[in-house]
Amino acid sequence: MLHIGKSQLHMADESYRALLAHHGKGKTSSTQLTIAELQAVLDAMVNLGFKVVKKPVKPGQKRLSPTSTDGPQDIRAVIRAIWVFMAKAEFLNNGSETALNSWVQRMTAEMNGGMGVAEVQWLQDGMAVKVLESLKRWCRREMFEALRSDGHEIHPQASYSQVLSKWQRIYEGQSA
Repeated sequence: MLHIGKSQLHMADESYRALLAHHGKGKTSSTQLTIAELQAVLDAMVNLGFKVVKKPVKPGQKRLSPTSTDGPQDIRAVIRAIWVFMAKAEFLNNGSETALNSWVQRMTAEMNGGMGVAEVQWLQDGMAVKVLESLKRWCRREMFEALRSDGHEIHPQASYSQVLSKWQRIYEGQSA
């Protein structure tokens, strides 16, 4: 997004690096910036006239998570996979990518000094792990409650993996 802004604003490389350094505590590469610093640079570009354009979504269409045909490739893909699982299990009212991004932004606001990360793909590894663990706790609670309400016994201290394993044996085994 920053590189698109640089291009749209016709910024010279020196000006771009100066903007990064100003908002990034002396760092002159976007790869070295924290999420908060990246957001500050993006906000500065918007103030300079950068128009952030998101891919238009047709009326009634939800923005969906990208598919991962060979399974999750990184932690962000795992977050998406759990989100999609929760939507299919009807633990969520809205399983779209837009809803996931809204949830990620709310979750990361507290971790990131009040400014949440707007897109799941922008999560850096440390924060992505915290988001993943929070999502797993939420998913575990939902699976646990569903199992218990359907009369299945499960130990209250069962881990996410144990609850998921039982869920898969009971609910996904039925459709086979």
